[in-house]
Amino acid sequence: MTPGKHPQEEERLRELRRYGILDTERERDFDEIVELASELCGKAVSVVNFIDDDRQWFKAEVGLGVRSTPLDTSLCGHVILQDDFVEIPDTLADPRMADNPLCTEEPGFRFYAGAVLKGANGLPLGTLCVLDHSPGTLNDTQRRVLKVLARQVMRELDLRLSLERETALRREIDHRVKNSLASLGAILAMQARRSDDPAVRAVLEEAGGRVRALASLHAELHGFDDGRSVDISSLFNRVETDFRQLLPKGIQLAITVKGDRASAELANALLLTVNEFVSNALKHGFPDGTGTIAARIAVNTEGWSLVCSDNGGADAEAADRAAAGAGLGTRVIASLAHSIGAQPAWRAVDGGMQLTLRGERQDDS
Repeated sequence: MTPGKHPQEEERLRELRRYGILDTERERDFDEIVELASELCGKAVSVVNFIDDDRQWFKAEVGLGVRSTPLDTSLCGHVILQDDFVEIPDTLADPRMADNPLCTEEPGFRFYAGAVLKGANGLPLGTLCVLDHSPGTLNDTQRRVLKVLARQVMRELDLRLSLERETALRREIDHRVKNSLASLGAILAMQARRSDDPAVRAVLEEAGGRVRALASLHAELHGFDDGRSVDISSLFNRVETDFRQLLPKGIQLAITVKGDRASAELANALLLTVNEFVSNALKHGFPDGTGTIAARIAVNTEGWSLVCSDNGGADAEAADRAAAGAGLGTRVIASLAHSIGAQPAWRAVDGGMQLTLRGERQDDS
C-alpha cells in the first residue's frame, strides 16, 4: 500500500526544507546515532530518514547501503501519519505493508519500530527507526532509547537552524554597521572639505581617520567566514595599525607575531581576544592616561599561545575577579578561549594585568 499524504503536506514539506538537511553529506554525529540505535535495539538496520514529496531520503543509515528509496515503498511514509512512536512486530501482518516488496522479497523487512522526528511546528518530518529481517519486539528500555535518540536528532537540527539564523542576523548587523561607518566617514570628510577654519578642519579630519580605522578594524573582526587559513602576521600588522589610530595618545600598543598561518577559527578567536583585552585595559586601567598594552602571538607545529599584558595598574584581587569572569569582557574572553580548547590564565604582573592562553595546533583549512 502506497503511503498517503499528510493532511498538512505542503506545510510539512516547507518545514522540512527549512531545516536544509536534504541531500547533505553523511556526518559522524548522525552515523553514531544510528549505530547506537541498531546496537542497543539488537536490529540489523537503523536509519535517520526524512520523507520528501516523492522519496524517502536517509541522512544516516547502518545495514541498508542506500541514501534514498521511492516513497511508494516507504514504511516510514505510513508511520509519520500515525503516533509519535510505532512498533510493528510483523510487517506481513500489517495491511499497509503486507504487499510492500521491501517486506515480501528476500531478505525482507519483517520488523519495524520508529520514533517520529517532528519539526518546531510539530509536523512530522521523518523517523529514526530500526528494522530487522525477522519478526520481533522491543523491550521498554529499547523503545525509550529510540525516543531519546530521535529527540537528540531534532535537537541537533534545531541547534543548527538557530546558529544559521544567528549567523544571518550577525551578517546583517555587520553590514549595517559597515554602511553606517562608511556614511559617517563620508560626512566627516565632506564637512572637513567645506570648513574654512583650519582648526575645525583638523579636528574633522582626525575624527574621519578614527572612523576609517574603526571601519577597518570592524572588517577584520568579522572577516573569516570562508574557512580558509589566515596569514596571522599580516592580519595583526593591519589590526595594530587600526588600533593605534583608535587609542588615546598616551597609550602605546605593541603586537608581535611569531608564526605563519593559522586556521580561520583560531585567528578569529585570537583577534577577538586581543580586542577584548585592549578594551578592558582602556576601561579599567591607566588612571593617568599613559601606559603600554602588549600582545604576543606564537603559532607553530606544536601549538599556539597568546600573552596579553598591560601596565595600567592591577593587583591580585583584580586578577582573581578576571579569572572568576566578574565582567562581561572577561566572560567573552573565557567563551572565546573555550571555543579553541584553551583556559584563560589571569595574573597581576609588574603593576598590570596579564592574560595567557595556550592550546594545541589546529589544522589549517
